[in-house]
Amino acid sequence: MSIDLCLKEKFDAVNTSPSLKCETATYVFDWRPDEKKLKDITDILSKTSGKFEIQEPLEEEVEEIKEQPHDTKEERVARLEEKETEGATPQSVINQGILSTDTSVTIINKQLIKEIKTNKQLEETLTKMRVKEIQQLLSLPRNTSSESYRIKRGMRMEIEQLQLLLTNKTGLLDQNESLIDIKREIAELQEQISVMSVHILNKREENEKYRNIIKMNKPTAESVFIARYDYHSMESDEISFSEGEQLEIYEKESSFWWKGRSLVSGDKGYIPSSCVYSMLESLQLLEFILSVEEVSLPILHLQKIRNDSSSNDEKAFLFLETINDDPVMISALRQDVEQHDKGVTGSVKWGSDRVSLNSPSPVQCNEVISNINNNHEVIRHENSSTNSTVSLLSSTKLHTLNLRRLEIYYTPLTNDCIQYLCILLTNNKTIQELEINAFSISDRGVTNVCQALKHNSTLTSLDLYCNPLITSTSGQALSHLLLNNSSLVELYLRRTSLSTESILLILQFLMDNKNIRRLRLDYRHKETCINTYPNYHLIQDRVYWW
Repeated sequence: MSIDLCLKEKFDAVNTSPSLKCETATYVFDWRPDEKKLKDITDILSKTSGKFEIQEPLEEEVEEIKEQPHDTKEERVARLEEKETEGATPQSVINQGILSTDTSVTIINKQLIKEIKTNKQLEETLTKMRVKEIQQLLSLPRNTSSESYRIKRGMRMEIEQLQLLLTNKTGLLDQNESLIDIKREIAELQEQISVMSVHILNKREENEKYRNIIKMNKPTAESVFIARYDYHSMESDEISFSEGEQLEIYEKESSFWWKGRSLVSGDKGYIPSSCVYSMLESLQLLEFILSVEEVSLPILHLQKIRNDSSSNDEKAFLFLETINDDPVMISALRQDVEQHDKGVTGSVKWGSDRVSLNSPSPVQCNEVISNINNNHEVIRHENSSTNSTVSLLSSTKLHTLNLRRLEIYYTPLTNDCIQYLCILLTNNKTIQELEINAFSISDRGVTNVCQALKHNSTLTSLDLYCNPLITSTSGQALSHLLLNNSSLVELYLRRTSLSTESILLILQFLMDNKNIRRLRLDYRHKETCINTYPNYHLIQDRVYWW
C-alpha cells in the first residue's frame, strides 16, 4: 500500500509473520497539516483501514523529525527503542546519588523531573500500542506446542517488564523524597554527635578535676614526708610547718625545693627539701649507694655498708645512723641521685682572677688544684658532690694561696667537708670573705666554722644566706663568734631557721662588738626585737631587716 498525498516519500510495507496480521498501522508525518488537509487524509485512511485514530505528536518528537527529515522507518524504530532503553537509566543515577547523598539530591531531583516530562507521553503511547497488540495475540487458541503460544508467552513477559518499568518510574519521586529524609536524618545525627562530643569533653574535664581532688586527699605512701625541723615561710609561695608534721610532696623541681602541701593545715607551696625526710626514701637512697660507686658518704661508713658479710638489717641500721648523725647527708645523697640520673657533666671556667667549678668531678677538682695560682683570688664552688668538695678543700695548696674570697653554693657540706673547710680557714691567712649559701650548711657545720673563726684575724665577711638547717641551735655559736672575733665587719643571717630568741641573743652581743657594721636579719623578727630589746636604739643603725 502506498500513499502519495503530500508526503515527500512513500511508506514502505511492513513485513509481518505469516501467523500475524497487522491490525494497527501507524503513520508518522514530518509536518503538521492544516485542518482541511488533515480531514482529507483521515477520510482516505478510514476507507482503507476501517478504523483510524489520531495521536497528537510530541513536541520533542516533532523537533527531532524536523531535524532529520529523511530518516527511514527502520531508523525511526531504532530511535524509539533507544529512547525506551534510555528510560531505564534513572535507576543507576539514583544508585550513584545514594552514595553521595550530600551533593546529589538536587541533581537527581532536576534529572527526574526533566526525564519524566520527556518520556512520559512516549512510554504511554508505546506501551498502549504494544499491550493492545499483545492482548490480541493472547486471544488466540492456547497451544503450548504452537508458535502462537510461544509468542504469547514472550509477549506476556514483555508486558510484565513494561509494567515494572512504569512502576519504577513512578517510584523515583518517592525515592527522591527518601533521599531527602536520609540527608535530614544525617544532619540531625551529626548535630547529636556534636552535642555528645561537647558533653563527653566536659565530663572528661570534670572527672580529671575529681581525680586531682582524690589524689590530693589521698596521698600515696611514697609522697608522704615528715618534717625534721620547724620551718617558717620566708616568701608568699612557701608554707610553714612544725617538726613531726606530715607533708605531701607532689612535685620535685630540684633536689632542694619541692612543691607540696601540709596534711595538717592543707596549705600548699614550696618546701625546702632539707627539712623533710621519708623512711621509704631513705631505703631507696640505701639501694642507690649500694649500686653506684661514688656517693656522698664517709669512706669508712660506706665500706661497712657495702661489706658483704653484713646482713641487710645491719646495713640499713648503719645507714640510718649515718644520716641521723649528719643532717646534710640526705641532701647530699639526693643531689648525687639527681646528677647521676641526669648524667650531669661538670664544668670549670677560668678567669683572670678567679675560677668557677659547677658540678665538678673529683678529677676536675684535682686539675684545678694543679693549675690554680696566686692570681686566682676567688674560688666559686657550686652544685658539688661530697667527694668533689673533699678533693678540692683537702688540698694543702689552698692553705698558702693568696685567696681573698671563697664561695660555696648548693653544695651540702657533710661532716668530712666541714672538717677540711675548718682546716683551710685556720691555716690560710688571706681569706677575707666566706660565702656558704643555699642549702649548704647545718647547725653542726656552723658550730665548727664559728669555732675555727674564733681567733681568725683576716675574715671580714661571713654570709650564711638561705640555709634552712641553721636553727636555734646555732644561736649560741654565732653569739660567741661576735664576742671573740675582732675582724668581722659583716654578718648575713637571712633566710635561716633561727628563732626570734636566737636573734635577740645575737643583738645583745652586738652591743659588745663594735666592729660589726652590718648585720642582716629576716624581717619577720623585726617587730618583736624592737619591742623587746631595750637597747635596740643603740644598735639600730647597724641592723638591716630584709
